[in-house]
Amino acid sequence: MNVSEVYTTACPMGIWRLIVIKELIVPATFLRLLPVVLVLLVLMGCDQPEAQSKDAPRPVKLMTLEAANASALRQFPGRVEATTRSNLSFRMAGELLALNVSPGQKVSEGEVIARIDNRDAQSELDSARSRLELAEATLERMRYTLERGAVSQAQFDEAESEARAARSTFEQAEEQLTHTQLRAPYDGVIAQVPVDNRQIVQVQETVAVIQQPGQLDVVFHLPEQIVQRMPRDDDQPFGEALAFEVRFGNSDTPYLAQLASYTTQASEQSLAYEVTLTLPQPDDINLLDGMSASVSLDLSTLEREDSQPLWHLPPDAIGYSGDDADQAQVWRYLDAGRVEAVPVEVGRLTSQGLEVSGDLSAGDRIVAAGAHRLSVDAQVTPWEKEQGL
Repeated sequence: MNVSEVYTTACPMGIWRLIVIKELIVPATFLRLLPVVLVLLVLMGCDQPEAQSKDAPRPVKLMTLEAANASALRQFPGRVEATTRSNLSFRMAGELLALNVSPGQKVSEGEVIARIDNRDAQSELDSARSRLELAEATLERMRYTLERGAVSQAQFDEAESEARAARSTFEQAEEQLTHTQLRAPYDGVIAQVPVDNRQIVQVQETVAVIQQPGQLDVVFHLPEQIVQRMPRDDDQPFGEALAFEVRFGNSDTPYLAQLASYTTQASEQSLAYEVTLTLPQPDDINLLDGMSASVSLDLSTLEREDSQPLWHLPPDAIGYSGDDADQAQVWRYLDAGRVEAVPVEVGRLTSQGLEVSGDLSAGDRIVAAGAHRLSVDAQVTPWEKEQGL
């Protein structure tokens, strides 16, 4: 037999070698038994590695626990609003004859912002003045004749009532004339002017938006799942002693804000509750109405004092392979490739994983997958992701 080459390959449980014989002169009986011999060689090569693999440590994926309730620090998108903001409009319809402001302009209290056509109101005032003068003159004559007994007391009382009605009509006409001018209710800045001069404005149609600088509001929404976890304080949904950190735009500087108000009815679209925070205008950043904000809220401060720390683990990290089939457990990795079972209580499933509480500490290394396949006497080795995978 002339052996020319030897190849080495792998089988599922071990190593075997295939000998390639280029020149072979054997009897026909051996040729018929050659396939059986090759199969036996393959099985003999696989038996020994398979026995060795049973004693090899099982690779496990580990995760390190961070601080308890680490996921309690949540961020919510918000928007900036002026604390004092008013939509100015006329109480009567008319043609806009004068528009004296523009966006960004500062105005003082009482300054005329806009004026509509007042001819009809002026005409009503002149007519009411004439009726008032006539009624007062008639009342004076009735008083003079009453003293001389020329008229009865009933006639005098009727004239006195007509004079009072004329006075009331005149005062209403005077007030109506003042409504043709729109004045600033306080010192502030014009934020918007959504109308144009010489257009017809309707009753309660916004002509200008005025804001008072110095104080800002930040509005954001809390989901109902978070509101449900909050402890009640004096029959309030949550207490006022909460710390809110607000960041604006791309700035990393936090600003402390206080709770100003909140709604007790969820929005039909988002099923969330609107919360309003307030803070002074920062000196180091220019903030305007409508700018974006990010609100950071530490939800751990909302937990009850007797509540246990919560950890968030993948569902595959929880197993039920102990003596009690109803008791959940996780596997904590120890030195020398050993693991120990830690009983835990399983809570809600969140976007970060299952809420778990138990005898766990920050820095513990927990088996993150395949917990149901482990046992107390199992030998494990940390699985490390190879480069490029």
